[in-house]
Amino acid sequence: MDANTTTEYPGVEENLSGYFQRSATIVRQYADLQVIERDYAQPVSHYASLKFKENPIKMTFLSIFAGLSALPLLSFIGLTVFTFSSIVFLAVISAAIVFITVEAVFVVCLIFMLWSLFIVACFTTVIAVFVYWTTRLGVLVTYEGPSGVTDWAHETRRRFFYAKRREATEESDESAVLVDQDGQSPQKFKVEEETLHD
Repeated sequence: MDANTTTEYPGVEENLSGYFQRSATIVRQYADLQVIERDYAQPVSHYASLKFKENPIKMTFLSIFAGLSALPLLSFIGLTVFTFSSIVFLAVISAAIVFITVEAVFVVCLIFMLWSLFIVACFTTVIAVFVYWTTRLGVLVTYEGPSGVTDWAHETRRRFFYAKRREATEESDESAVLVDQDGQSPQKFKVEEETLHD
């Protein structure tokens, strides 16, 4: 901060300084080596020295055993963590593989079922149309005699080709254009639906 800022805001520097002091005090309380030495290291060393004086052989054995067992103990902890992590990882991977496999089986079954239903629907439609036309032929022949066959043929042809003619009519907007020989007066006329049925 320059002198102008300090003179304009006299309390800012004091507040920042106080905040820094409080933060530094808290950090020192938790991270001061003297506190660690006073609260933890000195009592442990004092207790160990007393025990060495009371039972030197026992404490020597315990010290050697603790030093030798430190590496196996750390190895055990590391291997335990590694094994647990590996099992969790393999479990997640296995669950993902099983899920993908089951979903793939479901998708294949769904596709097969839809294809089977499509084929069944096609055959059912063909059979239904055939039964209808046969029944219609029988009804017309029964009521009209031999001329019913001709009526049935015209009716069947009209029903079968009506959809195609209707699509062609919709594509041409059901209208046509007439032009005079001079090419000056184009006329539109509506295509009659009755001509489609002839």
